[in-house]
Amino acid sequence: MIVFNLICSDCTFSFEGWFENTKDYNKQIKKNLVCCPSCNSVSIKKGLMAPNVTKKSNSKISKKNKSVASNIKKLKKIIEKEFDYVGDKFTEEAKRIKYGEVKDRAIYGEASIEQTKELIEEDIDVLPLPFSTKKTN
Repeated sequence: MIVFNLICSDCTFSFEGWFENTKDYNKQIKKNLVCCPSCNSVSIKKGLMAPNVTKKSNSKISKKNKSVASNIKKLKKIIEKEFDYVGDKFTEEAKRIKYGEVKDRAIYGEASIEQTKELIEEDIDVLPLPFSTKKTN
């Protein structure tokens, strides 16, 4: 897991982005999947970052990073166990739940930036997850 300081080119809002690696960041930027939480622009660039240099001993920073990574793994396990994975049908299923066409339940899956904006406009709460939701099994 890697954390980048990101800046919106449109409104200059600064925020953090969590990615599996630099390749994953570049892929998401190319596909316009990273958007500004302030203005929803997809014109995002990396900000200045301090290098992640840690002591060889068990430093507080190292322990904190392990704790964050551990919490993300726990969150992922809970979501995968308790939520229904709907894949790329996330937008359609969220709307069906909102309008009472199917039983209300917790779901997760994939949605594009445009689909996410559409859900927000319809007052459907969505939240990006700090891990990949793609099912491989």
